[in-house]
Amino acid sequence: MNRITLKILAKLSAILFILGLVFFVIGCCIGNTVGLLVLAAGLLIWFGIIIMIALFSKCPYCGGFLKVGYHNLYCPHCGNYVN
Repeated sequence: MNRITLKILAKLSAILFILGLVFFVIGCCIGNTVGLLVLAAGLLIWFGIIIMIALFSKCPYCGGFLKVGYHNLYCPHCGNYVN
């Protein structure tokens, strides 16, 4: 599996979070069956972000979890340089 850089992962997760938030708000405002489907799509996007962060925000050397929103130059677990 190819690795995504943390910079791209942070930008992609922010964009998808905003998209999920828009779907969630629109779904709450509509209020019928279609609104429920749009709301569910927003929640599905948010769960997808959580899974994406859990899969791709790991150190390539030791597999330790890296915080996405921060500028991680070095892994806090093993000390190696991560891109």
